Amino acid sequence: MNDADLLRYLINSVQKEGQKKYTELLAPLGITPNQSEVLQVLGKQEPLSLKELGSLLICESKSPSRLVQRLVINGFIYKSQAIDDNRKSVLHLTAKGRELLPYIKEKENLFNEHNIASLSDIIDLKTFISVLKFQIKGTESEQKIKKRLNID
Repeated sequence: MNDADLLRYLINSVQKEGQKKYTELLAPLGITPNQSEVLQVLGKQEPLSLKELGSLLICESKSPSRLVQRLVINGFIYKSQAIDDNRKSVLHLTAKGRELLPYIKEKENLFNEHNIASLSDIIDLKTFISVLKFQIKGTESEQKIKKRLNID
């Protein structure tokens, strides 16, 4: 195995293991990491159309319609007509969805603290973040992160 293969396998494995850990943390809340991201984005910037929401989600590269539909079914978000254009529907948090936000943030903070603690003793985080930013330079992911940083 060459270094390029090993790097690719390691990046994919770290993502997979991190997602598994975050899924376990969120399980008691009855939501997935992707669903938590939708709720957090809406909590900071609602109402949003499906397209606007999709442009802010890191977890989805396509339309988040199935993800949103599951959250509607579970009573965390609802759709309404946009005030400025009755042909357009927008998404809002329900009271149930809004009540979940502090618990999601608590789980996210635990996950982030774990990640920082596990890395900070072995690597300079600023350098590591710079390397990762370089790897996504000029991509759709970079644009989504920039948009998200403006609302977070």
